[in-house]
Amino acid sequence: MRKKSFSRSHGSLLDPDEILADSISALNAGGTIWEGKIEKPIGKLSSLLFLSITFLGMGYLMFRAASLQITQGDELYAQSQENRFVTRTLFPPRGIFYDKNHKPLVENIPSFSIVFEKDAFTNAVAAQKESAKTCPIPYVSGTDIKGSVYPSPSVVKSDCMGAQKAVSPSDQLKTVLGSLSGILKKDNSFFSDLGFPKDYSVKDAPHELVIARDIPLDMVAEVNAKRDALQGIVVIESYRREYKNPYALSHLVGFIGKVSGNDMQANSQFKFEESIGKSGLEQFYDAQLRGTVGKKIAEVDSKGKETRFRLTQTPVNGSPLLLTIDGDLQNISYDLLKSYTNGANGGSVVVMDVRTGAIRALVSFPGFDSNKLSSSISNKEFQQLLNNRLSPMFDRSIAGEFPSGSIIKPLFAAAALQEHIIDPHKKVYTHGYIEIPNPYHPGESSIFKDWKNHGWVDFYDAIANSVDVYFYMIGGGYKDQKGLGIDRLKKYASAFGLGSKLGIDLPGEKDGFFPDPASKPTYEPKDPLWHVGDTYNVSIGQGGVKITPLQITAVIAAIANGGTLYKPHLLDAVLDDGGNIVKQIEPEIIRQNMIDPQYLEQARIGMRQTVTAGTARSLNELPVAVAAKTGTAQVGVKTPHAWFVAFAPYDNPEIAITVMVEHGGEGSSIAAPITKEILKWYYSKHDGVDAGGDSATTTPDVSASP
Repeated sequence: MRKKSFSRSHGSLLDPDEILADSISALNAGGTIWEGKIEKPIGKLSSLLFLSITFLGMGYLMFRAASLQITQGDELYAQSQENRFVTRTLFPPRGIFYDKNHKPLVENIPSFSIVFEKDAFTNAVAAQKESAKTCPIPYVSGTDIKGSVYPSPSVVKSDCMGAQKAVSPSDQLKTVLGSLSGILKKDNSFFSDLGFPKDYSVKDAPHELVIARDIPLDMVAEVNAKRDALQGIVVIESYRREYKNPYALSHLVGFIGKVSGNDMQANSQFKFEESIGKSGLEQFYDAQLRGTVGKKIAEVDSKGKETRFRLTQTPVNGSPLLLTIDGDLQNISYDLLKSYTNGANGGSVVVMDVRTGAIRALVSFPGFDSNKLSSSISNKEFQQLLNNRLSPMFDRSIAGEFPSGSIIKPLFAAAALQEHIIDPHKKVYTHGYIEIPNPYHPGESSIFKDWKNHGWVDFYDAIANSVDVYFYMIGGGYKDQKGLGIDRLKKYASAFGLGSKLGIDLPGEKDGFFPDPASKPTYEPKDPLWHVGDTYNVSIGQGGVKITPLQITAVIAAIANGGTLYKPHLLDAVLDDGGNIVKQIEPEIIRQNMIDPQYLEQARIGMRQTVTAGTARSLNELPVAVAAKTGTAQVGVKTPHAWFVAFAPYDNPEIAITVMVEHGGEGSSIAAPITKEILKWYYSKHDGVDAGGDSATTTPDVSASP
């Protein structure tokens, strides 16, 4: 029986279908009507429902189309363009350092880094979710009433299958880092140490982060092969530095490292994946060495894969820098320090051109592997470096502040002549000590000892044999001998650069320290009053005097050249890519004429006598005439620091040299032999140098010296 919704109208006696059915039945012998041969009309209510749903669906689609195209059109277009194109930074190779002989001290090696970009990750995850909405529903395989085959799950695209899984961004990040863990062969703690949250929260993940630097090519290939599963992971191409002699050059050239958050705040031009100078010349001349970064526009697909590129700004290479350093001299000096100390003592060697202030060698021992610090070093290894008892990261040449000991005496000797305190030919008798009555306690006295009883000495003997009593007398005065006094001692020390930075083109230079009555309450609060004994101690380079090896080298250079204090410098010229000089660095004078040249000449004679008849006779064997001064600086109960300063050739000075060995003992025992070997090597490489007068003079060596 028909349902009411399909019953005939009340006003109709016959249905047309019944008439047609009766006619067919009459013609059929069997009297059977085949079901489905005659279509049944659709009722009005069903038609109305069908049309209503159709029009509502079309209306919604039109509404959404209008909303997307008109209301949100500009916004969505901009967003689509932003997601479609990304800007990539192109880093140029850093400028190369060359020594004075145009030998490269460093090389740029192409390098690859793995970088996480949070925006790229979130965009890729969002695109994956969006693709899930348009993926076909995987029906169970079978056939419809017309014989068509439904698709099975195996023929649905793999990306659609993955998109239909309800994976949260945190789970996706965990999956990405898990894949990277296998590639890098690192555990989960590696990523948490880098800054990824332990719960893999995307919200707390770093915006941009360099995960690994200097990865090998096979690892690059593996990352690219798994790009679809590594959302937000990008391989960046740049350059790494390879230093030719990393230990000898570690403090001078320095090393590079990744940009930190503080670096980004200090300079907004830095890029997070960029490498910048962290110490030494790499840091001081970073702006010239970095060059100018370039840019390229990369088109990316829905999976975040870069497809096409367009260069918008060509990178400009960093400027090559020609240094004043002699690379071979630097290496020889480092190796000699290591050999003579058996690697057990810190030390420094500084060699300066007395005519210009150009630095030929600047060594601090021990050094560190700058190649390792510039690429990758574990936190454990870095802490071991910092905790090493010899402090390999500490640059003794410019930042080590040490008591000078006797090497300061030639300066004070020349100052005494300048102030007409004493005649250079006047002889005084030394008993091996002086005794000063105590004005506060009658009957008591203070004894200031010499390292031995020298007997009768004059100005030249006092320098050559480092006679402490002589310098007590001209420094603080004794009986009828007037002294310079602390004010004039400090005046000349300051004039020659002691107690202040010289301005070398390196970061981290220290001032040193020269004491006076005003400063004593600060460095010696238990005995704040200044006594004549304090002046005596300062006169022989003790009593709070602190200098750097660089400073005393500049002092000796000024004595050697007749009284000009040059600003020490390491940069000789800026070059272009073809090796042509773009900018030449001219010598810079700090001050001059602090002491009359004739009095400096008398100090030079005394230093020459140190080699010919004094505490440094072993240097007589050199092929050039050398003037020198030994020094042994007391440091409490520990073994004293060993010093040796010299300049050569004596008649026509070219270089000044300082050797310092921490807790090395007497200067003549270890610092003098190192200096001798350096000068021997140096002048064997410089033919045609005037040997200078009496270099062949030989006298017996002495067994002890200060």
